[in-house]
Order: sequence, then C-alpha cells, then structure tokens
Amino acid sequence: MDESPRWLIVRGRHDRALTVLQKAARWNKATLPPNSQMQTLMIDIQAESTENTSKTNDNDLVEVKKKCRAVPIPNLFKNRAIATITTFVCLDYFVVSLVFDGLNMSGDIYSADPFLYLVLSGLVEVPGYSLTAPLIDRCGRKIPTAVCYLLCGVVILALAFIPPDMGWLVMVMALVGKFCISGAYQIIYVYSSELFPTEVRLQGIGISSLFAQLASTILPYITSILGEKVPWLPSVIFGCVSVIAAGTTMKLRETKGVPLPDTINDLITPSHQTYIRTTDNDVKAALEMTIDTEVASSPLFKSEQDEINKEGDIKLECIL
Repeated sequence: MDESPRWLIVRGRHDRALTVLQKAARWNKATLPPNSQMQTLMIDIQAESTENTSKTNDNDLVEVKKKCRAVPIPNLFKNRAIATITTFVCLDYFVVSLVFDGLNMSGDIYSADPFLYLVLSGLVEVPGYSLTAPLIDRCGRKIPTAVCYLLCGVVILALAFIPPDMGWLVMVMALVGKFCISGAYQIIYVYSSELFPTEVRLQGIGISSLFAQLASTILPYITSILGEKVPWLPSVIFGCVSVIAAGTTMKLRETKGVPLPDTINDLITPSHQTYIRTTDNDVKAALEMTIDTEVASSPLFKSEQDEINKEGDIKLECIL
C-alpha cells in the first residue's frame, strides 16, 4: 500500500509522491498537469506545511499528547449509552464464539460421521461469509445480525426435539445453524467497530474479544462433559444464548449511513453530519478539482497566465 501523497510531499519525497498521484490518476482516469507544475505545487505545499509546523509551541504539543493518551477501560462504562454498547457487544462476541466453535466440536453429536460433518461444516461457512457483505450494505448491520442469531437459535433449539434416528435431518439442521452463525460472526466484527467511539474503539474491541476467548475456554465443558451425559443439553444451551443475543442486538443502534462517533459524548449528542457515499466518479471529480484549484493558485501558473493576458492586451491594442 502506498503512503499518503501529502505525507510524502511534506517529507520532501516529491518524486515518490508524484508516482503515487500518477497511479491514482490512471485508476480514476484523470489527467494530471505537467510534471513541472506538479513539482512547483508540491514545493508550495511543503513550504506551507513547514511554516505551520514552526508555529506549534510546546503547550500545543502537550495538549495534543493529552488528547491522544490511552483511555482507561472503566470509561467503557462511563455513561448508560457506552455501557449498553459494551455489555451487549461483549455478549454478542461471547455467544458467536460459543455457538460457532460449539457446532464445530459437536460432530459426534450431530452426525454419525464426524469427519463428513466437519467437512460440510467448513463448506457452509463460505456462503455464510460471502453473502453478508452485500447484505449489510443493503439492509444495515443490526437487522442482519439479529436475524442470523435468531435463525441459528431456533434451528439449534429444534435439534433437541428431533428423534435420534433421523440422523440426516439432525445434520442438515446443524449445518443450517452453522451457516447462520457464520454470517453473524462475519458481521459482528464490522458492526462492533462502528458502535464504539474512536477514543475507546480499541479498548472496546479488546474486551469483547476477551469474552470470545472466555467462551472458547468453557466450551469443552459443555460439549464433552455435559454433552456426554445429556446429549440434547448443548443444543438447548447454544439455541437459548443465540436467541438472547438476537434480542440484545436489537437494543443496539444502527450504524449504516451514520457518521462514526469520535468521543463517548457523541453517543449522547451525535454530530449532525451528512453521510455521503463515495463512488469512483466522486473520487475522480474531487481529484481533478483539487489539482485544478491548487495548480491555478501556484506562482508558476499565475505568471504564465499573466503573460497570456499581456499578449492578449497587446494584440487588442494593435487591432484598435
């Protein structure tokens, strides 16, 4: 991945920045000004950045360090809004890890051939992962996540009431549950990263992942110990927690088309920003507009424009 062109320009690496801009222009089918004008423009940008940097004093740096310091984990429960997100997301991570890994480790419960079950269980993950990307783009994050949890819970709960002699039906329904929980697994990572504000996003994802690992820790006791004594009990546990996760997910807010919160306070008083979906044409237009504007304001362009205007005035005087 290329570095940011502006970062390269500020660091004085103009040749590399020009290469990156040329590649971006080719991808967006845009036309760059001549290299001489681009070099002049980059020199102006670097000079402007150096001038602004020199005005920064020690007090400003101290304030920046204060704003960028790590936010303690207790802030994840600072107010009701962030506490609700933290609690429900941790529960979602716990459930998705418990059910997903639980279905993987229950081949001897749901099929007479655990090896065939394991192969098919891996195959159903492919559509479960693939279909979620267009789904959340159209329907948002909250509803698809809750539906995946709910369908998985209903299907797995139904396994407890199916006679053991209908082995093919048990395996098919277990695979359907695996398909649903795979979709929830894929969505929850995107959804949770958009729910947590920027200042606590790392801490929020970290503590949620901790609960996912906790589920993996207690899982063998459910499948191996309880499953051997009461074969239908793992299905009841997996189904019930999935239904509970579906209900808690519906308590969370939708994040599709909504600006991401920067601070915890933004959850209480969200900023009224307008969400604009960016397309390739938008990128192309923005690139052309930026280049035209900055080139027009460069000294070289202005001097050439003045010469053209003078030649035009001379020709006009001759005609008159």
